[in-house]
Amino acid sequence: MVFHNQDSSISSEIAFLDKRLTDIQCEAPFIHTAPLIRQDEHFADVSGYERKRIFRVFARFIEQLPVSYTTFIVEKSFYDNAEQIEKALEHQIQSFILEKLEYFQGFEKIVVYYDCGQALISRILRDTFGRIFGSRMDFRTAYQKDYKLLQVADYICTLEQSRIRWDNGNPTKSEQVFFLSRQKFLQNYYKKISRKHI
Repeated sequence: MVFHNQDSSISSEIAFLDKRLTDIQCEAPFIHTAPLIRQDEHFADVSGYERKRIFRVFARFIEQLPVSYTTFIVEKSFYDNAEQIEKALEHQIQSFILEKLEYFQGFEKIVVYYDCGQALISRILRDTFGRIFGSRMDFRTAYQKDYKLLQVADYICTLEQSRIRWDNGNPTKSEQVFFLSRQKFLQNYYKKISRKHI
């Protein structure tokens, strides 16, 4: 989850990002981090050097944003079925919201954006936020191509997943080629983004 107080405009940061991406001739319609690392989808014909330039520009953009985030991790192999996974994830999210309730109570409205990519996540978000905040919660379907903050969330999720793989000693081949080593991954990217973790 990426958190942003909409009173803090990010329009200038977005305008600067768009200009930088144009300057380096990035033609992708939006930044999808895993395909950028894997040289897939819109980045299939983009060289490693150019993909790293795009990655660095986007990473710098995120560093400048007035956002924070948290992640929820469920190891599927620990559970017997989808119902148990759903309950575990719902428990993590509800516990986090209640722990940070004072923060959330400071806002007149809580707007939740999700691309509805997974019905399970959509249901958990609607039910959990709705149960706690009632009519103050507004759930909106949104897509990465239209919202930079969803691209930010995708970037953070990708880095958090990559960190887990590096920590477990099993990074993907693409991650090894792109980041070169765990130390460089942590130093150049993960440690910078993790400063925004709450």
